[in-house]
Amino acid sequence: MTTLTLTTLLLVVFGAVSRRGYGTTLALGGATAAGAAFVAGNIAVPTFYATAIGTVVALFFQMLTRSSRSGARRQGVGRRLRTRLPPGASLLVAFAIVATFVTLTASTFFDGLAVRAPAGSGRLQAAAFTSSNIAQVGYLVIGVCVVVFLARSSSSGPELVGLAAGTTLLLSAWRYLHTSFGAPFPENFFDNTPFFAYIETAPGAVERFRGVLSEPSALAGTCLVVVSYLLSRQAYVTGWRRAGAWVTIALAVFLGAISTSTTFVVAGVVTAGIATGAVLYRFLFRRLRISSLGHIGVVGLLIASIPLLPVLAGFVLDTISGKVVSSSYSERSGADSSSYLLVLDTFGYGAGLGSNRAASFLPGMLSTTGIVGTVLFTAAVVLLIRKGYAVTAYRPVVWALVSVLVAKLIAGPDLSDPSGVLWLCLGLLSNAAVTSARPHLTAPLVRQPRPVPTDPSRAASAGWETPT
Repeated sequence: MTTLTLTTLLLVVFGAVSRRGYGTTLALGGATAAGAAFVAGNIAVPTFYATAIGTVVALFFQMLTRSSRSGARRQGVGRRLRTRLPPGASLLVAFAIVATFVTLTASTFFDGLAVRAPAGSGRLQAAAFTSSNIAQVGYLVIGVCVVVFLARSSSSGPELVGLAAGTTLLLSAWRYLHTSFGAPFPENFFDNTPFFAYIETAPGAVERFRGVLSEPSALAGTCLVVVSYLLSRQAYVTGWRRAGAWVTIALAVFLGAISTSTTFVVAGVVTAGIATGAVLYRFLFRRLRISSLGHIGVVGLLIASIPLLPVLAGFVLDTISGKVVSSSYSERSGADSSSYLLVLDTFGYGAGLGSNRAASFLPGMLSTTGIVGTVLFTAAVVLLIRKGYAVTAYRPVVWALVSVLVAKLIAGPDLSDPSGVLWLCLGLLSNAAVTSARPHLTAPLVRQPRPVPTDPSRAASAGWETPT
């Protein structure tokens, strides 16, 4: 047991009995990404995956219930629709199968191959599976179950992403008040994983801020998700909710800045560039409906931003230059280079989940799940982004997912994201695709008025009064 064991159990019970649905439990479970619900041997199970076990149980009982009720209802169209995998889930299931198969067989096929294990350099041993292999496969299966569960949930909405990332941000702000002004705070309660190396300083004993996460770059990624999500969410909130969103955005920018993480700067610029390109595409191809005054405003804003571009470019280049000469950059680039070489050494097959640790997402995926696994995962993400973006209310989730992926491509090697935001986004976008694909199930029933008979005798017999 840990300090978060009882809290996690209470969240599970709350999700089981609450009308708000189990999605709220998943979001709150992901808010303590550096916390462990319980420890089994040398594996610390994050709170998100501990709560997400409930989705595995729920899907299992749903499968049993549908099997017991099959037979007479097997031919029903509604029954067939509910038993199909939601959009994107079939690709993710295939990805999980491929990744698991690679993990089970790679050590036999490439016995003795040198890898960068999570605990340091090592070699693959035939039919020898480490706790990291078992944990990563388990987290992947649970993550796919979360996607399927949320896609079929009628009580889950785009606000879950804001709840997960926003709660992490507020807890980190609370800790900042503690470290800077002495406010009461339960230190080591929300970040209690015994196997994490918590980083709060840079070379030269320079102070950095990590919030309630394991390192400053993780806090930077969370801040970027909050900013991306809430900026897109502005169109759907009014009044005090909009004011609160702007306050939260300002808080996220502040915490991201004091984290002194290069990830926040670079990933923020890349995400902003993608968002700008998307807006310009919709603007130029008339897919963005704005008034004539709005057109003038957009053009004026673009012209006004031209003098700021050199300043922004200089700041970004200075930040990157400072990072390039650091020792952490050398370590990260070395880990990514060896991971790409591992892809060649395994002929694109991969070394298995948990067998190799890169410094960023793409070399990590390629070196562990291989080319086939990476293609399947990419196809699922692209499909869900395309289908989810078509549903206007879920566009904030799309931008949250984009920011997560951009941050991971820069400095986030783990597929089993302990915050769970990746799986939450994919599940909600699949939910949006399901809803938009079956509008007849959500459209209100409108009763059509009866036509008034023109023949006076038929009108009287039908109960209509004829004018005199």
